[in-house]
Amino acid sequence: MTRWEAFTLLCDHLSAGLHGGTPSAVPDGMSWELLVEAASNHHVTPALACYSAPASAYPPDVSDYLDAVLTLNGQRNERILATLARAASALNAIDVEPVLLKGAAHVVGASYPSTAFRVLGDLDVLIPDDRANDAAQCLQRIGFVPGGPPLPANHHHLPMLCDPETEAGVELHTGVVQRRSEAVIPVPWFVEQARAVAFRGARVRLPDAARSVAHLVVHDQLDHEGYKRTRIDLRQLLDLAIIRAKHDSDIDWAALDRRFGDAGAGHMLATYLHFAEALLGQPAPWLRHAPHANAVARLRRAIEPRTGAWTRVTQVPLEYLAARRRDPLGLLNLLRPRTWRKGIRRLSEARAPRW
Repeated sequence: MTRWEAFTLLCDHLSAGLHGGTPSAVPDGMSWELLVEAASNHHVTPALACYSAPASAYPPDVSDYLDAVLTLNGQRNERILATLARAASALNAIDVEPVLLKGAAHVVGASYPSTAFRVLGDLDVLIPDDRANDAAQCLQRIGFVPGGPPLPANHHHLPMLCDPETEAGVELHTGVVQRRSEAVIPVPWFVEQARAVAFRGARVRLPDAARSVAHLVVHDQLDHEGYKRTRIDLRQLLDLAIIRAKHDSDIDWAALDRRFGDAGAGHMLATYLHFAEALLGQPAPWLRHAPHANAVARLRRAIEPRTGAWTRVTQVPLEYLAARRRDPLGLLNLLRPRTWRKGIRRLSEARAPRW
């Protein structure tokens, strides 16, 4: 079994769960190790466990592993949600009602079949820019401690604060996305339709479906350069598909198409929705912009390198040469330490192909 076959089989099982269908039969020569590796790298193992076929479809050890991951992730998420309730209550006490972002918003909004379904990372909450210092001091007064590196003054969120009891991290956002992406998702637009909900005695707000979709696409494809590098985070793509499955009729796709198009990212939105159709069986809405040509084939080449790790090693200088032809003055970037660090990181990533 190839890496691409394992990846598409994983997508097929997630798609079957999403749509209430039956996954394809397990092929001969199935590599359960590759399937588990793909699910782990994309942080969708609990989702696979929730959507799993009858136990008889899996070897006993694989079935036991999926059950264990689902149980442990449920316990982990409960600790993280307890931290969220504690932080939100403290922020409410200083008259701040946080807007939840990404996974926290979807779990609190009951988007998933189970709170154990999604692997939660840091808790991302959006607060008013002019209350940022008050909010940070508030959390530190109840015991949260700095847990991340210093960040530039104009960063879209403050340095992480960690709850020492649960080890969960909270990032207080003053921007929804990185500053370079705010043309697509400015804060006033994002919070415009946010609805207030009660959560374990605290008050929080949840973004509407259209804005949640926009945030998922920008976060994965623009801020994390997935579109540029031909990568997707299957956890984020599944989030998008789940939101659409529940709220697609509430999403003004024409408005989103215009918003992304005006920011020069219309093809990026179309390509991401194309991936949801090709990999998770969810038909893409009609948009003015077309997806990137051969998007799935390009993703396959990224997942299944044809000549191993050395392909990436030789590709780096070729990409640099092509960039210099477009921008000769970019050669001056070699004088910047950051450029060397980025180059070294890209070469180190070539040691093993990524999912």
